[in-house]
Amino acid sequence: MSIRARFLLLALLAFSVMAHAQGLGEQTRAFTGTTLRLQDKADTLYRDGHWERAYFIYVNELAAVGDKYAQYMAGYMSLTGRGVPRDAIRASAWYRLAAERNGREFVEVRDKLLESMSETDRLASDAVFIALRKEYGDLVLALAALEKDREQYNESPTGSRLSGNTSPVTVMDPRTGITITRTEYLERVEKRMEIRLNFIAARLDIKPPDVGMSDRAFNELKVQVADYLNVIDDRQQQDPR
Repeated sequence: MSIRARFLLLALLAFSVMAHAQGLGEQTRAFTGTTLRLQDKADTLYRDGHWERAYFIYVNELAAVGDKYAQYMAGYMSLTGRGVPRDAIRASAWYRLAAERNGREFVEVRDKLLESMSETDRLASDAVFIALRKEYGDLVLALAALEKDREQYNESPTGSRLSGNTSPVTVMDPRTGITITRTEYLERVEKRMEIRLNFIAARLDIKPPDVGMSDRAFNELKVQVADYLNVIDDRQQQDPR
């Protein structure tokens, strides 16, 4: 594939960031503009041959917030040895992470690379994929965001419980800096929690927990997520080569 054709493909893959808004909800919509600007910066650095700087942005600033395009690029650069040592196993693990939302383009490159590997290398890829998923995977990011929401939900700016408090007193939303009523603030947090709980439940194939779940129930959910992250479910077993 020519350089021109490859970058046309990458431009199409970039739109997968926006397509995931229904999963992580408001958080995704909030950082989409910043994400696209960072993608453009990293792509420019890549085209100009500044591969190490581009790789740093793809991994540390984009992949770390769940950007599937950046996770794909981390894999591509690992596969080609640009900006990072050539490593097909690590490349395949990045491709697998990029494909966890089942985007067609990402699934195709993942499957093509895995099919070219021996079963021994695919097992090595499994281990690296699990490690990357535990750090950059959608469930991990959604759970961390949910935990932060729970903290905001349970504490008002004065340290008192928000739950059940419908006081008209205004507060500043720490996410937007906009002054709103405490009731509006609570409703916004509840909505974010509901979106994230639905997303996590869909991945785990369980009934969505209630927004007002107890600390014990939340800890049980964290255990379920941890267990899920150790399961390999994105490739079929093949005969060793």
